[in-house]
Amino acid sequence: MEFKVVVWDFDGVIFDSMHLKCAGYKQLFGNVSTQAWQQFEQYHYKSGGISRNEKIDYFYRHILGTPLEAHQIDALVLEFGQIISKELFSKSHLNAEVLHFIQTHHKSYPFHVASAALHTELQALCAFLEITPYFRSIEGSPPAKPKVVAHLIEKYAYAPQDMVLIGDSSNDYLCARENQIAFLGYNNPELKTLVEGVDRAGYLESFQCFNLQDCAAYFADR
Repeated sequence: MEFKVVVWDFDGVIFDSMHLKCAGYKQLFGNVSTQAWQQFEQYHYKSGGISRNEKIDYFYRHILGTPLEAHQIDALVLEFGQIISKELFSKSHLNAEVLHFIQTHHKSYPFHVASAALHTELQALCAFLEITPYFRSIEGSPPAKPKVVAHLIEKYAYAPQDMVLIGDSSNDYLCARENQIAFLGYNNPELKTLVEGVDRAGYLESFQCFNLQDCAAYFADR
């Protein structure tokens, strides 16, 4: 059996802007202690698949111990988007290996993007990158990614056993498990340990020799 539907994480798989967003958060938070910033920086890189609302809330609530109201977080999210906008819109951040695979196979399989990135920004960015035609849908937050994927399954009447999510974080893995779809980790060696011995989960070192026809067999052979 081959997988018939691929759900792609965006940042860290198709597009690499984690470093830009990290710099954006540093500017957003301003003059905070080195210890507080280092805690957040570590959290940021380990928390792919988490929206910027959640990350900002985490910083103030759990690191600084000064929780913000929802409207304050929304204002900071808007400011953050303005900070990173100039650097974000660049084709240089596209992952050439992944893009080649998508361009080669998008007519044979329905591809979807499910991201924790802000939905409006994600839509504009994909249009700028000229990759929108490769995907049947491109969805960001809100809501959180597990709900995005659940809505995708419902809207298109997909069978979860026919689907695979490709992501670069433990949150992507948890999203796949919550929706009972298969998972392939990519671009994050820590995921190798996480998925070891797990049913319908694996890790991709490269897309150069990968094909969806053999994907189910790959899981079965683990």
